[in-house]
Amino acid sequence: MIGVGSEQKGGVAWLFLVMLLLPAAATAAGDALLWGPYVTGTDETSAVVSWKTAGPTSGSVVAYADETTFQEEGYTAEAADDVAASLHHVALTDLTPGTVYHYTVRTDEEATGPDCRFRTFGEGPCTFVVYSDTRGQAPYFTPLERHKLVADRIAMEENLSFVLHCGDFVTFGHDLDEWSEFFASGRQMLSNTSLYPALGNHEGNRSVYYETFGMPEWYSFDCGQAHIAVLDSNDWAKGRLDEETAWLEEDLASADGQWTFTAFHHPVFSSNERHWGGDRTLHDAWVPLFERYGVAGVFSGHVHAYERYTVNGTEYFVIPCGGEALYPLAEEKMAGYAKSLEHTLAYLRVHVTAENVTAELVPVATLSEDSKEVVYLYPPDTVFETVVMTPQRGGEEAAQTPLSPFCACAAFGIATLWLRKTW
Repeated sequence: MIGVGSEQKGGVAWLFLVMLLLPAAATAAGDALLWGPYVTGTDETSAVVSWKTAGPTSGSVVAYADETTFQEEGYTAEAADDVAASLHHVALTDLTPGTVYHYTVRTDEEATGPDCRFRTFGEGPCTFVVYSDTRGQAPYFTPLERHKLVADRIAMEENLSFVLHCGDFVTFGHDLDEWSEFFASGRQMLSNTSLYPALGNHEGNRSVYYETFGMPEWYSFDCGQAHIAVLDSNDWAKGRLDEETAWLEEDLASADGQWTFTAFHHPVFSSNERHWGGDRTLHDAWVPLFERYGVAGVFSGHVHAYERYTVNGTEYFVIPCGGEALYPLAEEKMAGYAKSLEHTLAYLRVHVTAENVTAELVPVATLSEDSKEVVYLYPPDTVFETVVMTPQRGGEEAAQTPLSPFCACAAFGIATLWLRKTW
């Protein structure tokens, strides 16, 4: 935590100013659009731009151009969606890898959105953000009062390839008003980068989630040297856990020479008072695969406090700090526990190169212990801890029998992952 005294007073003054500006900022952007615009499904040569209007519209167009062309000529290309609907998905294809694109949306040839941008994936370094649990909690606070603090800070990140959301976007997955609050609070972030989602339990596996993001229940994608497998950890998927686990093993085995990561909602390691021990079913099914195939990092949310565990060469990050109420951790910690931060809104910034992975926990705001008040805003670029990962052996040559997490202390001495931490 940043100190006290004059610095603390400055943080409170800054918080007061931000809270005054929130309603004006939410109204000023994208009045004509109910949701978005937002970008999903980005890869090296394509992306999907989506938005929603209050009622059905047609003649929807995305005008776009790469950075250089935009500066010289403005938007020079268009992609259209001629379907009369309120939710539009327009695919942009034949894009150039590793390139920043500007875009704007038009509906019924009248409503024009602001200039926005995203970056296609390339072969070089990749930087992305991970967070989750962005829903509000009535009557204490709304996403515009909490999630917006985190999302607007993420929007300040430079050279960001994508944002990975580990679930619980809203409280009730069928409530379109709550989805509208999510998109309003995340507008600046969502319109200027690409979003990759995972299902949380509060989404309820409802059609709204799939219609909104156009992503399957579990899937994987590549960005530079990073390979990310996104899983469904919810109860409704456990009846098909064998199927999902078989898919996961095949997917991890195919990621030859890349840094591999997995993301899902429920953590397999946690010392949270309400969920101590993590999800044991998922632990038994997936942790052996993470260790066998040399997974560098595992991302999850759900338990509402930042935690990190180092177990048998894999880093487990629990980052459910996107705006929901936060819970305390138990005094007793699971084996493998490395670091935690309670009562703090935050996100994880991950930078991937061929040589290493750097993960930084970026705190945004401190909450009161009852989560009802924001008491301090951290200055931009504050970092709570830094973890640097170097390659470890994976695949068929790796140990086939994983070490128990309760033997993690002994495993530290032989783990091929080393850490450099600063806080």
